[in-house]
Amino acid sequence: MAIILRLVLNRALIVWPCLFLIVLNAQDAPAKDFDGELNAGKIHSHERRMGPFKINERDFSVILKVLKYQGASMGFDETVESFSIVDKEGNVHFQKSFNVEYDEGGFTESAGVGAHALDSRGLRGFRVESGKLKEIIPKGHAGAGLILYYGIDPCAPSSGASCQVFALKGDHLVSLFSPLTAYGQIYELPHGSNPNARRLFDGNTMRFGVWTGWFEVIVPVKVLDRLRILPLHHHLTYGYDAFDVRVERRHSEEETFVRFFNIPKASSIPRHVIIKKDTKVEFLLAYTRVSIESGSAGCAISIDEMPWLKVRIDGKEGYVRDAEDLLALGIQPAG
Repeated sequence: MAIILRLVLNRALIVWPCLFLIVLNAQDAPAKDFDGELNAGKIHSHERRMGPFKINERDFSVILKVLKYQGASMGFDETVESFSIVDKEGNVHFQKSFNVEYDEGGFTESAGVGAHALDSRGLRGFRVESGKLKEIIPKGHAGAGLILYYGIDPCAPSSGASCQVFALKGDHLVSLFSPLTAYGQIYELPHGSNPNARRLFDGNTMRFGVWTGWFEVIVPVKVLDRLRILPLHHHLTYGYDAFDVRVERRHSEEETFVRFFNIPKASSIPRHVIIKKDTKVEFLLAYTRVSIESGSAGCAISIDEMPWLKVRIDGKEGYVRDAEDLLALGIQPAG
């Protein structure tokens, strides 16, 4: 049975200090009626504009409706109630509303939205000329799309990271997919041609760090045209795809051992490898199966089972997966 893995967000790798999928109600209804509070002077509403963002030579802005709770503590005094994406003429291309809850101390959660244009520089395309497929690599900085990040504060240590990408289809800016969540982190995209623009990674991808409870599996996802996971290898290894991995290890103070498998199969016979304080341990790859599951509120990156971790111990390579072996390697569970 598939399990959705979770992550502890950390460091400068993440786009936002804490990101989470903001669940939208099915009818996109507005938030609670605040008329009473507004009249009492506790909650005030104002607009905040982000942009303009240039996409295919057209300017778009993201307009946030922000609620301010006077007298509330920092972090509980402001939240986004809704947002809309508009063009230069004021036409609305997309809009959403978020659920908002509050008590006498302020908002129970503070929702936030961030936005960047996606530069087209380096994005590869193709066209047919004289019956042959010709590759095109744009040289300019025309925007290829718009990316939104959704955040919430305070957030649980194991909360997820969520984003949504928009692109022009004809004259309309449309969402390419519903909010995509990784229970982990979203790796920061490289800076683009201006401060509010970003570029995709190689292969027109974004990188998501999916938390397994022990370590992070780095999953590249193609986000233009359609969502597609791009594993590092184009062939399966014993039924698994390979992904980069990020592991934090504590050096063992006592001598121990791990069961080291030659292949990523539980039915194979492992050998015992001694782990000492000065043993050199390198974490190479994670072998697993990753998919994108879609639902009414959004979609999420899922890993169907605990990955096999490919490890090099004092120059010898093998695979581990079970908890006792991960602990012996100095990897601690979290989240």
